Amino acid sequence: MCSFWGIKPLFIMRYSPKTYNNMIYEAGGFALIFETQIYELSQGKLVKEMGDVLGLPVICSKAIPDGIIDRFEKWHIKNM
Repeated sequence: MCSFWGIKPLFIMRYSPKTYNNMIYEAGGFALIFETQIYELSQGKLVKEMGDVLGLPVICSKAIPDGIIDRFEKWHIKNM
């Protein structure tokens, strides 16, 4: 469908099978995968408990971390 419309697929995900990511890349798209779940600031207490008790990679943040934005921006500039 992306090929028909002349657009590039973009997926922003917490997790995805490598076979799916490969299909996205082969179609000229980008799969933005990040390890840490991001929650809004009001969920600080819950997020701390999730990290401490369950050992999950979670943060509270006002914005998407720079590293994630940088990866997307590099792909975008390269594919303009």
